[in-house]
Amino acid sequence: MRHKRFSKNSLLSTLTALHGIIPFMIHTITANPALDLTYRVPQIKFDDKIRAAQVIRAAGGNGINVSRVAARLGHETVAMGFLGGRSGEEIEDLLKAEGVRTWFTPHADTTRTNVIIQDDESQQIRVSGAGATVTQNEVEHLVSSIMELRTPDFLVISGGLLKGMPKDFYVAVTRYAVRDGIPVAADAAGDELKSAVKAGVYLIKPNHYELERLTGVEVKTHHDAVKAAKKVLQQGVEVVVCSIGAHGAVLVTETEAWKAVPPKVKVDSAVGAGDSLLAGVLVAKAREKSWDEVLRLGVACGTATAMSPGTDLCYLKDIETVLPQVELEPLSM
Repeated sequence: MRHKRFSKNSLLSTLTALHGIIPFMIHTITANPALDLTYRVPQIKFDDKIRAAQVIRAAGGNGINVSRVAARLGHETVAMGFLGGRSGEEIEDLLKAEGVRTWFTPHADTTRTNVIIQDDESQQIRVSGAGATVTQNEVEHLVSSIMELRTPDFLVISGGLLKGMPKDFYVAVTRYAVRDGIPVAADAAGDELKSAVKAGVYLIKPNHYELERLTGVEVKTHHDAVKAAKKVLQQGVEVVVCSIGAHGAVLVTETEAWKAVPPKVKVDSAVGAGDSLLAGVLVAKAREKSWDEVLRLGVACGTATAMSPGTDLCYLKDIETVLPQVELEPLSM
């Protein structure tokens, strides 16, 4: 198969479209967000005091990351979910500072804090805080608030649920959205992903391990991913985007299949790369790009995030550098 070339004019066209004035909107739901604290240290040592050279504070959570990247791409977005306590207030302030609109439901408990310790060799220790517990009234308030906003181009459901939330929460939200004609993108795992597929989501973004578990098809190559994705399409999903780490990603629809391979870059931290991939895909699709260009922007965003420190996400200057270096190739169906 021949690779698709990316011309300078195409690059300029894509980036110009990203900064258009059409009020597209992506809504994201993050039920279990976190305040991410990344401590950069020269070397990880145990049983000894280590002085951090830098501390990075960021709003974390899968859906929140999608909103943050969408905002960096010049796209209107609203982040929703639960927040509580001082950490919840800081998350909201951080998001507003990045140009992300917020529509969170408050809960009485305190939003968790995650700690990441990363040394100069990009080795990490990640400690995820325990999630909050919510009441039935708080869950009902979140559901009603999600439906109060105007219809978005996409609704993103992602990440885990809090204690007190019904296991079919994403199913219920998806059915509400589908009823109103809102396409839903799901980035979940295990039973939550299976339930989302059955509920009628438009797009899923599993990694190759999650796609294997969902379909029972071993995914070792790009062609394996196409084979597995076709099984998901038979269940009503319209688009499957499967990330395969440094090997890029595959996008499969009923009529097209593409693989995109990123250039080799110096990886600082892969945290948030998958969320960035999804954000790029949705922004490009909302801008009515072709499927190959949709995948190209997604992979460029994911790669640029892997180049960023700690839980930081991609920056436009890095996306612009990576974008023309992403190799596209059509795959046989």
